[in-house]
Amino acid sequence: MIRPRKVAAIARFEFTNVAKRWSYLLVTFGLPLFFSALSGGLLTIQGKFLVERAERTTVYGLVDHEGLLGSDAIWSDFDGVEGSRARHAILEAELPMQDARFLVLDAVVFMRFASDDEALAQLRVQHLGAVYAVSGDYLQSGKVTVYESESGPVISVRSATVEPVLERLLTERLLRGHVGEEVIARALDPMRLDRVTMAPNGDQRSTENRALELVVRTGVPFLLGVLLLTALLSASGYLVQTVALDKESKVVEVLLSSADPDELLTGKLLGLGGAGLLQFFVWAAMVVGGALTLAAVVASLEVPVPWAAIAISPLFFVLGYLFIGSLMLCTGSLGSSVPESQKLTLGWAMLAVLPLMLMVILLEEPHGTVGRVLTWIPFSAPLTVIVRMSIAPEGIAFHEILGALGVLLASTWLAIRFGARLFRVGLLLTGSRPSVRELLRQARLLD
Repeated sequence: MIRPRKVAAIARFEFTNVAKRWSYLLVTFGLPLFFSALSGGLLTIQGKFLVERAERTTVYGLVDHEGLLGSDAIWSDFDGVEGSRARHAILEAELPMQDARFLVLDAVVFMRFASDDEALAQLRVQHLGAVYAVSGDYLQSGKVTVYESESGPVISVRSATVEPVLERLLTERLLRGHVGEEVIARALDPMRLDRVTMAPNGDQRSTENRALELVVRTGVPFLLGVLLLTALLSASGYLVQTVALDKESKVVEVLLSSADPDELLTGKLLGLGGAGLLQFFVWAAMVVGGALTLAAVVASLEVPVPWAAIAISPLFFVLGYLFIGSLMLCTGSLGSSVPESQKLTLGWAMLAVLPLMLMVILLEEPHGTVGRVLTWIPFSAPLTVIVRMSIAPEGIAFHEILGALGVLLASTWLAIRFGARLFRVGLLLTGSRPSVRELLRQARLLD
């Protein structure tokens, strides 16, 4: 029988022993501030750089072998170029101005060349961002060759917008003279979707921000899954390290003389786990703070936030940790050193994120066979319930949530009861490790 006073004493000792270390305080409180300042500064610098790049106008060469863009009406000389940014980009590129013709579309400047060789000569000296050559059989093949400088940037912000502009230009020139202006305008902008979501009770809701809603609904379970894995790895690190060190220093032999294995395992699980979870919640508070700020913006856009999944996640986090942490504790005690103990416990943490590996199925069918089965497996229940409640909360029955909680509680009790016996065997192991059959036999003999 587990004596609460013994468990509380062990838990209090293990927690204070870890929490008072300067390294623990530094990692728990100092490191988040350092990372926040560092990441904030880097994001600010990169954001300004990307904005500057996005606003920069670049000149691109255009060779039209098909003759679709040969009309002089759409081209102009430098004097006819409108917009100071476009004129500045042309001057900055130091392009030859004699007989030069330009076309400005959506902050993209095209310069017309008579042949590939003329355009490539300017590309070689890096006066052009790229060269687009429309093939002579474009009407049959649709082929457009893109020439890019090898010394140019690997990823260019502006290049992602050039090709859509050129595509619209080619479409407009193909239709010009054959159909009316309204048909051309509709061909360039053929579809504007008005999305409406219907709830099971018949209520309809406009989903203009469908993309953002999908990001929120899929991003929340993914983020919570990463946080769960982080919690398990960080908290179990203290468990495994302390057990391995106690075993090497023979302290456990003294502890077992005054406490039962059940009490020792439960006390260490609560004490060391509490220290690990405290560190995790401090780090998570930063994420939650940013998430709440984002949620306020999202709420103003009428995008639903899965508050039920977020609210129930701490309960499943704690129960999931107690279950997997007890398995890690007894398994880690079988190792002869800290690195070996950590290797023995890694598999338990990976089982906890099994839903992340099956995320594609869960996103497509959150309440399908795979989702329902994973809900009743203690390793995958925490994250699976959170995913199902995030994607489609109306599809998960209340008895499934209670059942998942019951399975976790029962599995945790069994893991502590049986794990305590293996825990005692593992702590007292010296020399060569016995086989699995021998471990189970000795665990059954211990009462």
